[in-house]
Formats: sequence, C-alpha cells, structure tokens
Amino acid sequence: MENTEKIAIARAPFDDHTNCDIIFRSADDVDFHVFKLILSLMSPVFKDMITLPQNESQPGVSSVPIITVTESSTILESLLLLCYPATTPTFGSLDDANMVMKAARKYDMQAALTRVADLAMAQFLPNHFLELYALSCRFGWPHHAQTAATRALEIRDLGRPSNIFNGMRDLTALDYHRLLDYHYRCSIAAQAVGGSLSWLDISYKYMQMWKECHCKNSRSVTLQAQFGNVKVAMWFHEYLVSSGKELLARPCGATLTESSVYNLAIAKATGCDYCRACIVQHMDAFRTLYIAQVEKVVATVKLETYD
Repeated sequence: MENTEKIAIARAPFDDHTNCDIIFRSADDVDFHVFKLILSLMSPVFKDMITLPQNESQPGVSSVPIITVTESSTILESLLLLCYPATTPTFGSLDDANMVMKAARKYDMQAALTRVADLAMAQFLPNHFLELYALSCRFGWPHHAQTAATRALEIRDLGRPSNIFNGMRDLTALDYHRLLDYHYRCSIAAQAVGGSLSWLDISYKYMQMWKECHCKNSRSVTLQAQFGNVKVAMWFHEYLVSSGKELLARPCGATLTESSVYNLAIAKATGCDYCRACIVQHMDAFRTLYIAQVEKVVATVKLETYD
C-alpha cells in the first residue's frame, strides 16, 4: 500500500482536488490537481499520456488518476502555470528557466516554450545576456539571440580567454563564431563614427570645437561635416581617436558615457580662453549626439544566420 504521508499538495491554482480530473505528481512527491482539457490543448504529449490507462488513483478522491513525472515540483509548477490563463511563473534562477524550457520541449509545448523564452529574456537579460544568447541559439530563437548579442556589446574585448561564461558548453563553435563576428563588425562600425563628422548637420555648426580660437592656431586637424570641412583642435581630435579605440573594444553607448578621455578633453580645452566659457555645454551636447550616432550605426549590424 502506498505511503501517502509524504505526499504534499501543490499551492493554488493546483490544489483544487474537488473539481480536478487528473493529478500530476512531481519527482519530489508533490501533487498538482489539474484539468485534462487544458493540458491536452497545450501539449500533444500530455494528451497522449492522459488517454493511457492509469494504475494509480488518489486515496480519498474519487478515482482521480495520477501521472508521475520526472520533473521537480519547482519546474512542474512553472510549466503548468504556463498552461493556465492569467498565470505567469517567476523563475528563481536562469537554471530553473532552462529546466522549464527543456521540459516544455520534452512535452512538445510550443506555446509554453515561446512564452518561457520571453519571460526569461525579460527577467534575466540585464545580467545573463551571454547565457541567454547560448539558450536562444540552442532552442532556435533568432530574435532573442540578436537581443542578447546586442547586450553583449557591453563586454570589453569579447573573445579573450577571460570572457568564459556559464552556458558556453551549450554553444556550438559556429554560434560562438557568430557572436564574435557580430561584436567585431559592431566595433568597426562604432569606431568609424568618430573618424568623420559627416553625420553632423548644419544645425551644429555653432559648436566651439570647430570655431576659430587660439587652441587651433598652432595644431589642428581637418574633418568633414555636412556643413563643410572644419578645423578641430588637437585635444578634440585626440578625444575622437581615443574614444574610437575604446569603442573598438566595447561598441556601445555606455562606453562613451563612462570614458575618462571625455573629462581629459574638457580639461585640455579649458586652457583656451575662447573655449573655456562654453566647452562643457558644447561637449556635453556633442557626446549626446555621438552616443546616438554610435547606437544608430550599431543597430544596422545584424547577427549572421546560417542555414
């Protein structure tokens, strides 16, 4: 006779033993009272399992069949919540979300698999974008792979040995190559922004960085803007070159926001009597434009796909 003392009942909405018509028992002996129709609609595997003759029934409940599964109660609860309307699981960790993904694929729950992918991206993308890239490649979600790869641009010098990450074992060599190739092409595009001012239109002609002043008299560099060729002081050219090198290693807007060469450039500019009065305001405006242009060109670069 089965020892029922150790059997626990799942929390709502899986505790309705009065109206349920089937019970799923987890590997750690937690019973989930569920409904055949809902599970049959969500999973053809569940549908087949439900139609098979069942040997067990729940003592004290009128012959409700029991199906024992290999998933833990934590994973099974999240999986079943994905089946029920107006319920959304929250994952304790990305590993838990990964286990739910595997279970959803095991039971051929395509709608649930898509939903758990969206939820995992929303919950874990800020801190686990490389792991999510690996999962997206493995499960065949190109749009999520692109989103995760874009966040990976925040990693400086991606590809060096120090950048090993959880989930790397799940990546194929091809998918890892795709990530590194994408990072490299974004780096080239981002660095090129500072090599020319051709993206600046005439409304920014007023900026002090290309107006006549003492700091341009001795040494200057000519750059092209939409309003013509402009002479810029060496301190500004050095800022563009140095920030471009930083973008080559880390091609994202945050690189420019956090760059120390920005303050160094302003410090040099304040040595000019003409630049001192307005350079902080104009450089702040320029950096905002610079960041926007970097993000614009990087957004045109896409993760390669291979058949």
